[in-house]
Amino acid sequence: MLIKAAAAPGQAVSWKLLLEPENRPPHGKGQPVLDELQLVFGNFNMDLLADVIGMAGTFLVVGAFFLMQLNKVSPKGLMYNLMNLIGALFLLFSLCINFNLASFVIEVFWIVASVIGLFQYRKNKNSQAAA
Repeated sequence: MLIKAAAAPGQAVSWKLLLEPENRPPHGKGQPVLDELQLVFGNFNMDLLADVIGMAGTFLVVGAFFLMQLNKVSPKGLMYNLMNLIGALFLLFSLCINFNLASFVIEVFWIVASVIGLFQYRKNKNSQAAA
């Protein structure tokens, strides 16, 4: 993820790679993302919003797992994969404010797995309709 580095008036704008250690925000601060979001939302407490959205994502992902264990949803079904996808996206938003590389990477993989599951669901549904 690229971020725009601060530039004095009349100087060229430079870009930094956020994942490079010297450019990473301090743990739990997410300052570059927070600054951009505060331009949109004003003085709204973005850390609180990130926590609320992150917890909603956690409840969706863990809830999908519990529902699967209780045989209430199928791991190949629409509900299970949507809950995982939306939960992972919520967690990813939260991680953009309070960045953690390991958690960010696992959420990206969780999103990819959920999208694959949704494509498989659609493919199976289309083949059943054609039969």
